[in-house]
Amino acid sequence: MMRTRIRPRTRLLGVAVAGVLAALTLAGGTATGAGNKALVGITVDTLPIANALPLDLGIKKGFFAQQGIEITKRTLQSGNDVVLALANRNGEIGYLGWVPMMIASTQGIQISAVAPSEVEGTSVADNWQNILVKGDSSIRTPADLAGKTIAVNALKGVGEVMIKAALRKVGVNPGSVRLLALPFPAMRAALRNGQVDAIWTPEPFLSQALNLDGARIVMAPGPVLGKFWPIGGYASLSDWARQNPALAKKFRTAVDRSLSYAQAHPDEIRALLPAGTGNVRLPIWSPVIDRAKLRQLARYAQDFGVISKQPNFAQLVPRSITGGKTLQGTLTVSRTARLLVDGKTVKTLPEGEYTFVVSDRSRTASFRLRGPGVNKRTPLKGIGRSTWTLSLRPGRYTYSGGGVKHTFRVV
Repeated sequence: MMRTRIRPRTRLLGVAVAGVLAALTLAGGTATGAGNKALVGITVDTLPIANALPLDLGIKKGFFAQQGIEITKRTLQSGNDVVLALANRNGEIGYLGWVPMMIASTQGIQISAVAPSEVEGTSVADNWQNILVKGDSSIRTPADLAGKTIAVNALKGVGEVMIKAALRKVGVNPGSVRLLALPFPAMRAALRNGQVDAIWTPEPFLSQALNLDGARIVMAPGPVLGKFWPIGGYASLSDWARQNPALAKKFRTAVDRSLSYAQAHPDEIRALLPAGTGNVRLPIWSPVIDRAKLRQLARYAQDFGVISKQPNFAQLVPRSITGGKTLQGTLTVSRTARLLVDGKTVKTLPEGEYTFVVSDRSRTASFRLRGPGVNKRTPLKGIGRSTWTLSLRPGRYTYSGGGVKHTFRVV
């Protein structure tokens, strides 16, 4: 059957999708099904970045084949490329950032999210996409960035939105900085030779700049805007999603399982990375999306001229996408447990899906969460990050770290 070619009304602006790994060649190919059952083919336009690796892991683990889906991957170079490919019917689903999706939505390309993907961290210590300066730079704080030149990989994209919004939030005039578009691989050299004063860069360039060049982090824009700030997801043209609701749901089920599995098995994700880049900071993958933060991101994008109007959120993020919050749990060395939502102690939550990101720093206790249908704990002797996506039902929940128990209610 001949496919109709749809041309976008205007050319999309170049858009950055965080975490580009220039040296990364993702595994291509398709999934194989069990037995003789025929699989439905879906072509996914994706990006050569570590953030997209749960798709590869899900293919490898057979999560898509179990849903009756065979994935064919097409690796493109930018979110702009992915949107244009979808608009021209070159692929059914694309992996890209929320800002490119918003640009598409406001420029006449009807696009809808099919599944979420990743979020940023909570501080400069755990975030994978930050603003760096040379080790001997006089720039010590975000305020010192005023009047300076910062490299981003594209103008009028996610980097510009997040940097300017974060600067404004900490009291720095966002118009006082100059942004220079440079490819991520060229940023380290530009910083070393003084072409720019700072760079906004993801992994693996962030770790390379820190460990090889002696660079310093002066700001993590995502965590400044909010804990677990949303970055990317999977989308299709809206008419494809309407015409294939069952298939879209099966794809989302496989992606959600892939995200949860990747988060729980980081070593298997690192094994997919090229040699020498396996120790980079990984994003937090979550099958829930914080709609309030997405709306705030859209307001920032409009404030700084990246989009001219607000996107149609009912179309862009349909109710089939699981809404929810990402909660921050910690267990200190002294076995003090805390659980925060948007930086505040959890007291009451509405019934629904939540992703818990727990940083366990104790070698003698576990962070434990119990309540209706839930009994989760971090490893007793290990330290590190554990992530659980859970469905919370009405009732009383407790969390503790071997000492005082804390309570919150789900209503």
